[in-house]
Amino acid sequence: MIAEAYTLFSRIPIYRDAQGRYATDPMWQWDLERHFDYIAQLRLCCPVIQVEVLAPELAELSTLSDRNVLALRAGPGWLAVLRNLIPNGLGVYRALKTTEIAHSDGAGWPFPLSYYIWLLRPLVRVKWVVIVESAFFRMPKFGKPTLRQMLSHHLNSWLVRRCVRSADARVFSTETFRELFLGHKAAALIAPVVWVKEKDRRSSEAHAARAPTGPRRVRLIFPSRLVPDKGVQSLLDAIRLCAERGATAPEIHIMGAGDLAETCRQTAKAHPEILTQVLEPMPYGADFFAFLHAYDGLIVASLQETGQPRILYDALSQGLPCLASDTIATRETVTEGQTGLLFKPGDAASLADRLIEIAEAPERMHEMGREALTFAGRHTHESMHQVRERFLIETLHLAEGAGPNKTEE
Repeated sequence: MIAEAYTLFSRIPIYRDAQGRYATDPMWQWDLERHFDYIAQLRLCCPVIQVEVLAPELAELSTLSDRNVLALRAGPGWLAVLRNLIPNGLGVYRALKTTEIAHSDGAGWPFPLSYYIWLLRPLVRVKWVVIVESAFFRMPKFGKPTLRQMLSHHLNSWLVRRCVRSADARVFSTETFRELFLGHKAAALIAPVVWVKEKDRRSSEAHAARAPTGPRRVRLIFPSRLVPDKGVQSLLDAIRLCAERGATAPEIHIMGAGDLAETCRQTAKAHPEILTQVLEPMPYGADFFAFLHAYDGLIVASLQETGQPRILYDALSQGLPCLASDTIATRETVTEGQTGLLFKPGDAASLADRLIEIAEAPERMHEMGREALTFAGRHTHESMHQVRERFLIETLHLAEGAGPNKTEE
């Protein structure tokens, strides 16, 4: 248990109703409340939106009250950002003055709160933890970047690098991010972002029971936002190539919503022998994990290298090997021939070759699924926080137990 006063700085907004109850998105609620399992004096500094009644789709934050919430101003659009720039900076400063450990990240619209902390750090004594789980500002890998994208890439990369190198402890979701923003291994932890709860992992016994007993067609699922960055067009083109070659291909289902949904439905009409269903998205959780059990593998065709796709660990935890584009975000998780297969990002021919390769090999997919379960067993949401706790205690030289606390100034 971390005893020191600990403040988590986040751009993710929370909601406060007329009765003083707090709530947020269910996934953020689950993750945020896990911090209370090992941080005795946790406070949250973030934008707070006042509402009369909490919306039913929100999850109540039972661990939060006015006592441990340091509210920043919220507001959509750049006008609100400019209006709140100085007030929020002062809010971050007041929070820093009354904490011993500051925890912030390297992402957040329009910029992470880490930038405030980096500027204010010479004025306060605080131990600083920076978490880098994504880098949304990196230039697109495909297509010509706009001037805005180039400026965002270089400016944010420089600022995140300054923050990371100024911090006392750093946590990265990928080794590549550590190399890009830190350049050495001191006081750094590589901890993949995993949302799968221990209770939602599929057992090895359940996976073994689904071993193929005879010839059958491989079935794959592609759950994703149906937008260009997710490689949707690459998958659709690969399906067309498989059909043109007259090759045996897996049965593929697409699940999601987005600008390319209608294009997916048109491809399903043109090639129903391969793309047999286009499904609406499902809420994340136990029902979604159970749904995955009907498939032999999962496709991740992302074109961008901005972060680690959460869906990788979701799939591996259910015994589904991943057919994934070879990006920095996937190659550290998907091991060729063990937990999945890799193909060249944005290359429909490369993806088509891999689809044809596995089309008649359900036993190979099942074996890789067994390896996937073994790998995923070392990575759950609970274990992710346990690893972080031990790293922070050792790196920041924290005393486990009751500790001194800063007082409000």
